[in-house]
Amino acid sequence: MSQRSGLRAILMVVCAALLGLIVAACGSSSSSVKLTGQQQIRHVFVITLENENYTTTFGANSKAPYLSQTLASQGAMVQQYYGTGHVSLDNYISMISGQAPTPETDNDCITYQDYKLTGTTPDGQASGVVPVSL
Repeated sequence: MSQRSGLRAILMVVCAALLGLIVAACGSSSSSVKLTGQQQIRHVFVITLENENYTTTFGANSKAPYLSQTLASQGAMVQQYYGTGHVSLDNYISMISGQAPTPETDNDCITYQDYKLTGTTPDGQASGVVPVSL
C-alpha cells in the first residue's frame, strides 16, 4: 500500500470516528431536541488514528470492535475522505485549519523556516513565501 493510500485510510478512520461520536453524543433526551425537531449536538470528539489502514481498523478482523462495530453502526461511515498530503504535518494542519499544504508542510518541515504571509487566495488559503536562507 502506498503512503498516500495509507494517509487516506487514516483520514477516513478519523472522519468515521468523528461522525460516530457526533451521532452518539446527540443522544435521545428530549432536552437536547430543538424546536425544529432536530437534535442538538452537545459534544464533539475527534479521534485521530495514524499508521493503520482502513481494513486494519474497520475490517472483519479489527482489534478495535467498539470503534469498528459499535460506533460505526451508530453513525455514518464516510469512505470518500482523503488526506491532503503525504506525511503527517500537512494533514494535521488541514484537519484543524483547512489550510492546504505548502511545499514545506508537505515534507513535515524538516528544517524550521519562518513563513512570510503575503495575502490570501479567494478561497481563504494563506499565501506566502519562505525566505531563502543564505
